[in-house]
Amino acid sequence: MAGDASLVSMTTPLTRRRLALVSRAMLVPYLAALALIVWLPGRDAEAVTGIVATTARMLETWGLPFEIGYPVLEFTANIALFVPFGVLVTLAWPALPSWAVIVAGAATSVLIEIVQIALPTRFPTVSDVVANTLGAAVGVAVVWIGRRMLARADT
Repeated sequence: MAGDASLVSMTTPLTRRRLALVSRAMLVPYLAALALIVWLPGRDAEAVTGIVATTARMLETWGLPFEIGYPVLEFTANIALFVPFGVLVTLAWPALPSWAVIVAGAATSVLIEIVQIALPTRFPTVSDVVANTLGAAVGVAVVWIGRRMLARADT
């Protein structure tokens, strides 16, 4: 029963306000880390994103060509990079419609790619925008599913 009470208390207005404030606060370091990852010079960014190439090389030893593994892993990593965006923005502004969060994710991604045009060691791509937008949508879906599970637990 104590577990049921804690689930119910997670849906109170005060708890929702606190969750929104915490999510807004968490957006600050997330966006700072995101900026570093996407705007660091290419050589410095490899220290952060090198796991994609390392994993693709490992998969190559198992028979998956690097030319196939790397783009798939990079696309997947870009999706994962924006899942927190979708989660945090959805929780930070709960009245915002899901489509608006996804559009904000897409707009943020487009901004990133536009800035990368001016960076000589970075390469903007449409596939990054697609993957990042998908990541924001996955983040929205995670919150939606979580809310449905909590609502079901309340009944």
